[in-house]
Amino acid sequence: MNEKPLEWMAVCGESAGHKLGRIAALAAAVALFLFFFLTGQLFALIGLAVFGGLYAWLQMRSFVEYEFCYFSDDVDISVIYNRARRKKKMSFTLADVEYMVKKVETQQVTKYFCNQSEPEKLYTLVLNQEGKRTAVVMEADPGFVKVMEMKRKVR
Repeated sequence: MNEKPLEWMAVCGESAGHKLGRIAALAAAVALFLFFFLTGQLFALIGLAVFGGLYAWLQMRSFVEYEFCYFSDDVDISVIYNRARRKKKMSFTLADVEYMVKKVETQQVTKYFCNQSEPEKLYTLVLNQEGKRTAVVMEADPGFVKVMEMKRKVR
């Protein structure tokens, strides 16, 4: 079969909770810096390092995109942080896919690779890898949905 490779992206941006966490960590770090500057207390310096590190860690993961690649019955999912750092999250073959549905369906293990605030765009692929059922929730490309329909995996 002569299939074309498919690639698509799902942009998740930054959630409100993540943004609030970054602002709170920055505010705590600034307050502890001022407290240390005025009083010279050592615990304030330790707290400053902790909240400064937390802010830096949250800043590195503030903008998230997911990249999906399908070629020759293999699917690779990667995450891209701040449009710069890519990390491979998951790979599976279509033989591992039991079925696909156009809704969010949870299993014992559910992995989300999508913006959960838009449920009308989401598909769930239920995988059986090594006897363990895993649900992968993602935004699927129309071409990928057609491939899954041809392989009779869409319910």
